[in-house]
Amino acid sequence: MKRGVSLLASLTLIMTVTARASDEKPQMTGVEIINKHLQAVGGKEAINKIKSRVAIGIAKKDSDASVPVAIMSEAPNRVSAIYQFEGFNWQLSFDGAKAVFRPAISRASSVVVQKYEEMLASGTMFNSMSLYNALLAAESAGTKLEAKGTKKVKGRPAYVVEMKSGKGQPVRLYFDAENFMWVRSDYGSVRITKDMGTFTNAVGSKDEESTIDFYVETSDFKDVDGMKLPFKLEMVATSPILKQRNVGTIVTTISEYRHNIQIDPKMFQ
Repeated sequence: MKRGVSLLASLTLIMTVTARASDEKPQMTGVEIINKHLQAVGGKEAINKIKSRVAIGIAKKDSDASVPVAIMSEAPNRVSAIYQFEGFNWQLSFDGAKAVFRPAISRASSVVVQKYEEMLASGTMFNSMSLYNALLAAESAGTKLEAKGTKKVKGRPAYVVEMKSGKGQPVRLYFDAENFMWVRSDYGSVRITKDMGTFTNAVGSKDEESTIDFYVETSDFKDVDGMKLPFKLEMVATSPILKQRNVGTIVTTISEYRHNIQIDPKMFQ
C-alpha cells in the first residue's frame, strides 16, 4: 500500500513539474525583442518611409520657466537637439561622424562632455531617425544585441537589451514588457570631483567625488503618421547646464512631430 502511495506521489510530482515547465515562456533573444519593438512602433515599412523628423516642444529644468526645444534628425544617423535656455542655447548634435556639445564649458567638465558625445554617437539618444537606423542595421553593422533579463522602469517590467557596437561603453535599452515601447536607455556612469567649480556651488574636499548615472527615459506614446512616438522625454543633466544643483533631469514635452521635411545641414554642425 505504501509503495503504491509513494509511486502515486512521484507521478503527481513529475506531472506538476512538467506542467510548470510547459507554462514557462521561452526567453527571447535580444534580436527578437528589438524586432518586437520595431513592429510595435509601426513596423519596418512605416519606419523606412520616414527620412527626416522634427520634434517641437518645451523643456524644463530646475525651477526655471519652460523654454522652446527642437529635436531634428535625418536618416541614417544625424541628430541635433537645441534647448533655448535663458542666457544660452544648449546644442547636442551628431553629424554622422562627429558629436557637438555647445556652449563650451570648462576643461574640468570634459568627462561629462565626453559622455554626452558617446550618447550621441550611439544613435540611441532621443527618439530620432538614428535610433531606428541603429536598431535596423545592428546585425549588418556587427552590433551585438544581448538580452539581459527584465527590470522595472517606473514600476513596470521591461526587457533589457545590451547593445555593444565596439565603440564606447555598451548601452542598455529597456522595452516595456507589455507593449514593447522603448522606455529607457542607460549609458553608464561618470565619476566627478565635487570641487570642479562649474559643477556645484557646494563646499567640499578636493578628494570628494560623486557618481552620475546617465540615462534617457521616454513615455506618453501616441500615434503619429502610422508610428507610435513618445511625447515626453526625461534626460539626466549636470551643472553648468543646471544652475541650482549638481545633477538632475531636464524634462521635455513634445507638442508636435513633423516628418519628411527638409532640414538645413548646418543644424547638425
